[in-house]
Amino acid sequence: MTVAKLHPLEPLTENEITRTVNVLKTSHSSAEHPKSLTTRISQDTTIFNAISLLEPTKKKLVEYEVAKLAGRELPFVAREALVTLILADGCVVEAVVDVETNKISSLKELEHGLQPPLTPDDCLQVEKIAIEDDGVLKECAKCGFTNPSLIICDPWSVGYIPEYEGYRIVQVFMYVKMHEDDNQYAHPLDFLPLVDLISKKVVKIEYLPERKLAPVKVPLKEHNYMEKFQPKLSTTLKPLDIIQPEGPSFKIVNGSEISWHKFKLRFSFNHREGLVLHNVRWVDEGVERSILHRAALNEMVVPYGDPRAPYNRKTAFDIGDYGLGYMANSLELGCDCVGEIKYVDAVLSNNKGEPYVIKNAICIHEEDTGIVWKHTEYRNGKAEVRRNRKLVLSFIATVVNYEYAFYYSFFVDGTISVTTKYRQFSLNIFDIKATGELSTNVIADDEIPAYGVLVADGVNAQYHQHMFNIRLDFAVDGHNNSISELTSLPMEDGPENPYGNGFFVQETPITSEMMSGRMADPAHARIWKIYNPSKINPVTRKPTAWKLMPMATPVLLAKDNSSIANRAVFATKHLWVTKFNEDEKWAAGTYINQNKGGEGLPKFIESDENLENTELTVWHTFGVTHIPRAEDFP
Repeated sequence: MTVAKLHPLEPLTENEITRTVNVLKTSHSSAEHPKSLTTRISQDTTIFNAISLLEPTKKKLVEYEVAKLAGRELPFVAREALVTLILADGCVVEAVVDVETNKISSLKELEHGLQPPLTPDDCLQVEKIAIEDDGVLKECAKCGFTNPSLIICDPWSVGYIPEYEGYRIVQVFMYVKMHEDDNQYAHPLDFLPLVDLISKKVVKIEYLPERKLAPVKVPLKEHNYMEKFQPKLSTTLKPLDIIQPEGPSFKIVNGSEISWHKFKLRFSFNHREGLVLHNVRWVDEGVERSILHRAALNEMVVPYGDPRAPYNRKTAFDIGDYGLGYMANSLELGCDCVGEIKYVDAVLSNNKGEPYVIKNAICIHEEDTGIVWKHTEYRNGKAEVRRNRKLVLSFIATVVNYEYAFYYSFFVDGTISVTTKYRQFSLNIFDIKATGELSTNVIADDEIPAYGVLVADGVNAQYHQHMFNIRLDFAVDGHNNSISELTSLPMEDGPENPYGNGFFVQETPITSEMMSGRMADPAHARIWKIYNPSKINPVTRKPTAWKLMPMATPVLLAKDNSSIANRAVFATKHLWVTKFNEDEKWAAGTYINQNKGGEGLPKFIESDENLENTELTVWHTFGVTHIPRAEDFP
């Protein structure tokens, strides 16, 4: 009996992860893999920071899909795992393992100072180290709290601290609970431990600027969100049921390939990006027309606006520092989807290299979205209406205090809305709902915060931003594309504009990488057009194209000379464009945790590659500036 070969983009299975770990733990030395390194990897203290599918190159994937579409014999594509390891001495190693031959394809030790993301196991270990530290317990006692089970430690990445290069440092914002189910963010403390995950020690305790001669009085009033603490929930709404008696309109075949309406696409899931879309097509009278080779949220940063140390380090990169996949929820525990739902599990691994399953990590469903088109002929009263519907692929991640819900939506008219909903905000290029809890800090009773909002007595919620970047590998009617910027402008006064009402669309081709770094301009309806110069639309007589329609969202507010601006250059502009390169994967760099910056897009565009009629990668930044309200808490 033969086993069907997995599609090259199917995520690693539990068995493949286990085999990968066994190969690395039992490997023997060779000319390519020195004994000193293989021996160190085999130790029980080795941390398997990440194990994921090493996606095949674009060239190999395109060849595979072309053969599949034509019904030809499928070309061989190696199935490999990419592994990041941390050795006992803090050394970081990257390994590639062929999961079919059970052999190591490559093994390399990375340069000193690079730090991989913080895994869920890391975050739990940080909390354990802090709570068991005598100095931390003494500080808690000074604040009036001696029960370790009620002390809560939020692990935050530290940004870049030069004196801690080579350490694996995590800063810990401290809170307490009054009881097990209490909301700790109502009771912040005024000190901050720094934990080193290599030595497994607290290396320093810093005082927050609110601390003067003595600890700030801890606010004791409870502000709880759990249903059991609410005096009364609304009963004014009657049931609203969504039913699909014939089932959903989408089909999932060949593992993770979806067909719905005229869309076809494949999806996958990994520890860093979470949900990823591949090979998005539109079926036009039986012909599959390509739109995107790959699309995924690539990086996000949450910089806080309080300029006082150590709050200047409150700048988490939620993808590069933690990993959205690692933080993904099991939607068995709560989901906002209704109707006929298909759930898909995700397989990841822990620090020991043991695989585990996130049940119902991905939600797939349809939604009615009202009218897509309507017209009434007023002369005879005849009306025509077409309803809209969308296919939604979504997942939810909890990054310490915040929940982010991410949605990729496909509409019957061909629109693709990759949306981000953030609390009350909905960013209509990427639908992300951010909910959960505000990250709070303590403040003296008689103070009004200068860089935040009082959300409860003694509780300050600081101003902050949520900046997202999505990477889009376009393939509009083929893989060679061009891009231009369209800006609507008023005509100058003159004979051609005698009444002053004229306006036109100025089209500016973005012909090289150094021309990217563009800003949205909502006052002039600016959009970006990705088009195929060799394919002509028979109606418009212009190249076939897709429009990227940005919303009016802010960019990074920090000064250009700040550490965060240097580390998050992607967030300073709304649009970057590069020539597709297999090695240019991450907008802020591969290892952003504790990195001093300058990686990613700033380096990608240095070569100033041509962007005309070639393979393009578009990096789109969008976000919100959150000025909290009292109603946001808890």
